Amino acid sequence: MRVSTTLRARAGLAAAAAAALTGLFAGAGTAEAAGSHISSDSGGANLRTCANTGCTSLGYLSNGTGVSMVCWVDSQWVYPPNSDYASNRWFKVNSYKGQGYVHSSLVANQTSVGHC
Repeated sequence: MRVSTTLRARAGLAAAAAAALTGLFAGAGTAEAAGSHISSDSGGANLRTCANTGCTSLGYLSNGTGVSMVCWVDSQWVYPPNSDYASNRWFKVNSYKGQGYVHSSLVANQTSVGHC
């Protein structure tokens, strides 16, 4: 009887772990997977190889895509349309497209990170 109880307990733990992993992977790349996420009036942001709009895009991150902020750097000034906000602050981020740079005006729910 004790073996049966132990096996049921282990099966329950395995099922719970599988459900947690399924939820994690289903939410990967979304705002639910990470606090910081892409938010833009244009619908998304380019993930760039460096902190400049002239740099190559590694891919497009749609609004709501979760990003993990790594660090910040001050580089090219960007003046978003229909905004009073202009900044030269860029964030190095990790995303499902890889690691690259996104302008600070395009990252919502920013977390505190250090200088690169």
